[in-house]
Amino acid sequence: MRLRFAIRNRKSKRERIKLIMIDERFSAEAFISFGIDTDEAQNLAELLAEEVANELHEVVTAKVIEIVKKLNSMGHSLKSEYESKVGDISFRDDSFEDGKYQCKLRLGVDTVISTGYSHLIDSE
Repeated sequence: MRLRFAIRNRKSKRERIKLIMIDERFSAEAFISFGIDTDEAQNLAELLAEEVANELHEVVTAKVIEIVKKLNSMGHSLKSEYESKVGDISFRDDSFEDGKYQCKLRLGVDTVISTGYSHLIDSE
């Protein structure tokens, strides 16, 4: 069984569908087959973190843009500081006035996904 999540990639001018794959690669059986505290299990957990981060980035980006629009409607002039990447979104209301840089407001969102599989064999 495969779970496919269709999400919109808002980075491009043309809307296109991007498929994020949370599938059987990440089943309990798949992790068990690699064993406890193995490099293979950790690699699979890291791949899962990448897939989750990609999926969350699309959702978080959409919400941040909604918030930025709301703040801008209240008088701010937030604009993207740089092209966002997975886990790193940043907006600034900044300008150069009288030859000096001024950043009035910054809104940044950093997303961290942590994964592991039976890498803790002691509760302490």
